[in-house]
Amino acid sequence: MGTPSLIRRWLAFNGVGLLGVGVQLGLVALLTHGGGVHYLVATAIAVEAAVLHNFIWHQRWTWRDRPSSSAGEMAARLLRFHLLNGTVSLAGNLGVTAILTGAVAMNPVAANTVAIVVCSIINFMASEALVFKAIRTSTAVAMAVLSLGVSLGAAPRADASVALAELTARTIAAWQQYERQVDDRYGRAPAPDAFFALDAFKLSPGWRTRVLGGQIPMVRVDSFAPGAATPSIPDGRIHHWTGAVFIPDVTLEHVVRYLLNRAGRESAAFDDVLSSKLLARDGDRVRIFMKLRRESIITVTYNTEHAVEYRRLDGARASSRSVATRIVELEDAGTPREREKPVGNDHGFLWRLNAYWRYEQVKGGVVIECESVSLSRDVPWGLGWLVSSKVEGIARESLEKTLTSLRAELAKSRPVAAVRQRTQSDFQED
Repeated sequence: MGTPSLIRRWLAFNGVGLLGVGVQLGLVALLTHGGGVHYLVATAIAVEAAVLHNFIWHQRWTWRDRPSSSAGEMAARLLRFHLLNGTVSLAGNLGVTAILTGAVAMNPVAANTVAIVVCSIINFMASEALVFKAIRTSTAVAMAVLSLGVSLGAAPRADASVALAELTARTIAAWQQYERQVDDRYGRAPAPDAFFALDAFKLSPGWRTRVLGGQIPMVRVDSFAPGAATPSIPDGRIHHWTGAVFIPDVTLEHVVRYLLNRAGRESAAFDDVLSSKLLARDGDRVRIFMKLRRESIITVTYNTEHAVEYRRLDGARASSRSVATRIVELEDAGTPREREKPVGNDHGFLWRLNAYWRYEQVKGGVVIECESVSLSRDVPWGLGWLVSSKVEGIARESLEKTLTSLRAELAKSRPVAAVRQRTQSDFQED
């Protein structure tokens, strides 16, 4: 078969597939949201309906140049289509949906969409080579046996036990080593031109110009220090991001004092903090409780506690270090059934979280940088290409939201007239 004809058939196949997607997703939504059916049962029913729908259209349109010679041959084609495409769709959709919905907490409809894309390429090749060509009865029987075995072996259990991940001792040990290395860099006196991590790692040239212009530069960091090797975390993944914002018309002292005084009231400033309270205060040290929500395709809620310490370095610079001393994922958050999951035996999206803040007085305001380092479970085997960027993106988006909210909160706090006069006096030599 020539390439143009194959392309036309591929386009027709996908046109039919899009109609089948509507059938499948519509039934999944109807059964799960409207009928309260378990998402795996709903997926199985919807896939079966889509398989039958697609066969009819493929027989009459996609492969209309290969008509069935008899009712018996059509029945044989339907059997082959059902066994091959049906098995791929059923086992593939159930497997991918179980992992994405059960282990990665993706919405069932979104998980079905991903599964459809994965299965469609396999289905087209199987249909072109095996379904709509005459094959011997013995081959069809062999295919049936093979497909049945694949179905029984690949279909996941409805309890979705794959959803949980365990924080192992070796994962903790690897994190603690990385944490110590980042802490050592944070604790050392920085070089004059490397106070900010964005300067030290040299990953974002011109970031100061952008941040003073109102942008929020964001950079992914691959190691604990410039030039160091990327860490290897068994059964886990480190997410290391750095970003910065500029707060105009404020002083360094105002920013640090305001943040210390507002400790425990973070829920009023940050969208992803559902509730917060001050647990303890000792000079420039505070302990805070925060109920956090991480939301994207994935939505997870946590009870967390944080130890925060501020340091004045000189008249123009300060820093702070925040360490989450407790992170507990919540099940059925926001409902009467809300409860804490066992620590380290949960979905594994957030096991550890440190934040290293740096503040510098500049002409006209204060530049604030946050270096966020967090630990999550590793991506399930075989799905790295599919969900790695999304999982990494959650850490980035969370930091960016934090910086955006902080800028808005500090902008509201500034005593504009007094601060403008003060900053002009402080930097008139510039």
